[in-house]
Amino acid sequence: MIIATAGHVDHGKTHLLQALTGTNADRLPEEQKRGLTIDLGYAFMPYLSATTQQQETLGFIDVPGHEKFLSNMLAGVGTAHHAMLIVAGDEGMMAQSYEHLAILRLLAMDSLTVVITKSDLTTVEQQQQLEAQLTQLLFQQGFTEPQIFHCSSFTSDGIDVLKAHLIALADNEKQQQNDLGFRLAIDRAFHVKGAGLVVTGTALSGNIAVGDSLQFVSHHKLKQGQAQTKNVRIKGLHAQGKTAQTATANQRVAMNIVGDIDKQDLNRGDWLVEIAPNTVINRVTVALTANTDIKHWQAMQVFHAATHTTARIALLETDEVKAGNSALAEITFDSPLCLAEQDRLLLRDPALKTNLGSGLVIDLLPPNRGKRKPERLAYLTQRATLNTTKDIVAFKLANKPQSISELTWQHQYSNIEQVACHQVDNEISQYGDFLCTSDYKTQLQQLIIEKLAQYHLQENDHIGLGKDRLYRIAALNQPTTIFNALLTQLLAQQRIINTRGWLHLASHQLQLTEQEQHHWLHVAQMMQTSQEPWWVRDLANACDIDEDELRTLSYKLAQLGYISAIVKDRYVTHEYLIHIANAVRKHIEQNQKLETADFRNLSQLGRKVAVQILEYLDKIGFTKRKFNYRELRDEDLLKG
Repeated sequence: MIIATAGHVDHGKTHLLQALTGTNADRLPEEQKRGLTIDLGYAFMPYLSATTQQQETLGFIDVPGHEKFLSNMLAGVGTAHHAMLIVAGDEGMMAQSYEHLAILRLLAMDSLTVVITKSDLTTVEQQQQLEAQLTQLLFQQGFTEPQIFHCSSFTSDGIDVLKAHLIALADNEKQQQNDLGFRLAIDRAFHVKGAGLVVTGTALSGNIAVGDSLQFVSHHKLKQGQAQTKNVRIKGLHAQGKTAQTATANQRVAMNIVGDIDKQDLNRGDWLVEIAPNTVINRVTVALTANTDIKHWQAMQVFHAATHTTARIALLETDEVKAGNSALAEITFDSPLCLAEQDRLLLRDPALKTNLGSGLVIDLLPPNRGKRKPERLAYLTQRATLNTTKDIVAFKLANKPQSISELTWQHQYSNIEQVACHQVDNEISQYGDFLCTSDYKTQLQQLIIEKLAQYHLQENDHIGLGKDRLYRIAALNQPTTIFNALLTQLLAQQRIINTRGWLHLASHQLQLTEQEQHHWLHVAQMMQTSQEPWWVRDLANACDIDEDELRTLSYKLAQLGYISAIVKDRYVTHEYLIHIANAVRKHIEQNQKLETADFRNLSQLGRKVAVQILEYLDKIGFTKRKFNYRELRDEDLLKG
């Protein structure tokens, strides 16, 4: 367990830790010379656990109290779950005392212990008066059950009582989930003679052991837009100040690491993680808690774990959030951060040097559009009420399919499939990297059927459409892996039929009468005599068939897939389309694109009819127009 200190400068934080642990946490010569904490310091207190009956160690992070070193203070408390607010009995609450208390509240510490120091310099009456003031203040700040202690680091008065409280707190600490990925926020890096590179930090989650490998995430690389990580191996470990073979969440950890990395590559705020993010995070959605009034698109500093960056905040529901209120917001970072869902961010005004509020990360991949649509806001409002991985994953799956790899790094959970499959009321299926519910599968299959039926009504002169075009009209933005699997099921159930590459409903089938079959044989023979598409009137004259009768037959032949209308009343055979498609496919494979002049040369057709065929190929989804040329869209369409 780790406890961070907080409080005004010269209120006795470092001396209190020395009285508790016997260690002077001011490690820098300048700190010892000036008697002022500048950077983070660390101390450890061994104790006999009443729960495990074993020797355990309680860790402390000593933070600076001076406002000039606030970023160092935030790097210390940003990785801790418990805190001690130290207030000097002879001075009471001072400027940094109030600011640090607000920070602890905004970071939602699991527990807060208040220690009134310098009891040897105050009377009992003064101590009681200050305790009453603090109790009222803490209640106003939302700390309903404050634990307040009086002690003196010089006379040791009250130190034993405080120790007993801290030990009981550590014994009752909630156990972290062991299946979360290991995450360590680096706050120091140095070389040790004979050992090599050592990094230290606080473990936020997971477990690690000597010999294990981790991924190094550099904020410098993220700023360059690079999500790639470096692999490092753990050669040695210290946990809570002692040599160890393993380390776990909520411990101070020092690692001797080896890999393609050196000290100059490491900076405070970088990460060692078991599960690395697979994308650069520049923008997140948060559940915002305002400490002061916050305006839309306000500039701010964002502090997370041991690092910070500048950013802008976009309010999603209003133009301003008043102090004490909550809201949904989107934060755009100037430099990317390495985040997981449910991480908490502290927001500060860099100009006024005030705490604006905090944000709980609820979406790491917000959409580019539609962020203020009512359905999106309703989704986020409900998402913000959830706090366990199981509930969050179940909620996400109820809305849309989820990528296993994305869920894994977003929640730092190595067995996310098992969490997802624990839903009782909705069966979960896996297709490649995606998970989806049985309800979603049923709805998507029904939508495919409905869209295909609509197509038949609108395009009654064609038997069906290609798979790529069906995806675009029925399942755009849905995982193609799931679409392909569900389409295969529909084909196997014969609810959808594949006729010469065209997909259509089973009910959308016709049979030629004996006379129609006779006419078709005549028409097919005539269409083979010329490579150019035929107009209905020309075919009717050539075959000596009534024009209206042939027009009706042509619709039926098109629905059966024998011929296709490139424009109204102008047809080509299916075999001719395959011939043309093969030529186009080969040309684009060799040249990456197809221009109109190239197609005229390939087809030996006039410009007008060549353009008609090209536009038809675009329409059915075989090609797509880009500027003045074509590219392949669905290369599997029209294969003979």
